[in-house]
Amino acid sequence: MSIVRHASSPNWYYSFQLHGKKHFGSTGTSNKTVAKKVEEGERRKAIEASLNDKAEPITLKAAIQLFLDSKRDNSEYSNIKARANKLVGLKNHPGTRSRVACFGFDGSMLLHDLKTKDMQRLVLERRKEQNANGTILYELLTLNAIIKLCRKFGYEVPELNLAEIKRDSAIKPDRKRIRFLSIEEEARLLEELHPDRTARGLATVENQTEEMRRMKNDAYDFALLLLDLGCRHSELSKLQWKDVRLDRNEVQLYRPKVGNLSMLQLTHRANDVLQRRFDAKTANQAYIFESKSGGPRKYSPRAFRSACDRAGIEGVSFHNLRKTCASRLVQNNVPIHYVSKILGHATVDITASYYADLAPSDASRLAVDVLNRLHATNNAA
Repeated sequence: MSIVRHASSPNWYYSFQLHGKKHFGSTGTSNKTVAKKVEEGERRKAIEASLNDKAEPITLKAAIQLFLDSKRDNSEYSNIKARANKLVGLKNHPGTRSRVACFGFDGSMLLHDLKTKDMQRLVLERRKEQNANGTILYELLTLNAIIKLCRKFGYEVPELNLAEIKRDSAIKPDRKRIRFLSIEEEARLLEELHPDRTARGLATVENQTEEMRRMKNDAYDFALLLLDLGCRHSELSKLQWKDVRLDRNEVQLYRPKVGNLSMLQLTHRANDVLQRRFDAKTANQAYIFESKSGGPRKYSPRAFRSACDRAGIEGVSFHNLRKTCASRLVQNNVPIHYVSKILGHATVDITASYYADLAPSDASRLAVDVLNRLHATNNAA
């Protein structure tokens, strides 16, 4: 029954649910027949209101653009954009960085029309394209972020269970061995990057222009600071002189990816690099590594890769220098929560998921001590 009566009132009350929302109120009358008509009127008004409040549809292409507009100032914008564009069948060629076609959805389709089967198809096609599980997972997380943002804006969105899709498709991030430089590899790399080193096919030190010399100095200093600070290369490229305190042997580093600040101490050689650059900087120079226009300098990895090739080092990028710093700290008994603060991770769990396995094993040391004692006893007998 949709009308009810309370002992404390002679009037009837209407009570009904619509789309999970409860509607309740007095009909203002003790006449049951009239009360039913009032209830019918309230129900009709509630239905009309729900139709007027219906979420507005949005196309997948428009949803992606809305999402990208919200991420313009994010330091990872280029990666976010690449993952979002893959959803509509466009990806960056790994070599030329030009746009090439891949599997994707029709950008003109309505976002709320996406179904679980479409997600399963996406996973299947990405695996055919030989995408790693981690890459597929990032793409699904990007889509999930797009859906969440559109829901906040009041658009009609699909009801997709991302956890279920991940489970059904057996999507788990690939655990790969961390690639970091050995001490010997680091020495070879820095030797190839050193400004006084003449590489094959390049001008000799004597014949280098001032700009060539500056670029070589920058490449060497940039790599060395990444190795000793353990920061992201995007963070180092935007580091300003106002955040450097050579007298206190520290730098203040802003981490835009996680929105926090880190106060990092300098190694002797990092201090030497910054002191040398400070002595040579111009009066109005704001950034440690500054472009001709006065902004933070952007680095092409091409020169770095060439130096790696000459040094016989494979599978290394700027990011591996950060991993090298972290790996050495963990391997030399620096507590994982300290390493997490140095790296600027959002949580210590993120650091542990990557580097905890590199920490010296107390269990292994204990086992070796026991076995050595047993061997010594047996040999003595």
